[in-house]
Amino acid sequence: MRHEDVHAGERGSSARCLPEPWMCDVFYLDGSLRDIRVLDTTRAEWIAVFERLRVVADETEVEHTYPRLDPVSPAFADLFRAWADEPEGRGTSFAFRARFGAVWFFALPLDEEEIEFSVWPEQVVDGAGVADVLRFLVEVATASRRPALLTGETVLYRPGMPTLISHDPVTGLTSHI
Repeated sequence: MRHEDVHAGERGSSARCLPEPWMCDVFYLDGSLRDIRVLDTTRAEWIAVFERLRVVADETEVEHTYPRLDPVSPAFADLFRAWADEPEGRGTSFAFRARFGAVWFFALPLDEEEIEFSVWPEQVVDGAGVADVLRFLVEVATASRRPALLTGETVLYRPGMPTLISHDPVTGLTSHI
């Protein structure tokens, strides 16, 4: 099957047009998300990533339930402190979304040890969408100063899990399947 045919069918003329065959493998519409991960992280790295994305993304949004924090643009150090260290944060979480081009990335932090954002493959409809994903991946890796990986959706990352795309900020190399 040619990569041009992968997403034809019920979408007809609005079928996705991904310019390279590997892109169809990475963003195949299988009903699951793709996750962008940075492993073995700290709170400081989460905060650095959020602060960087707030500056470079086309748009960002934060949702939280902590009444003493700014409802629209809380300081990320305060947000993490309320979530992880204070009684009001127990059993809660917050959401962060960033838009690059037409593609939205979202995070619902579960712990401080792994930065994880998710993206819907359906939003990656052309070469510009792939470029948005790559730009996001590079920004996350650069801000955290650690490799960023794009993987299939999972609850927990396990070593040996296939990496679809990665960027290493030390070497500056981006690779894909």
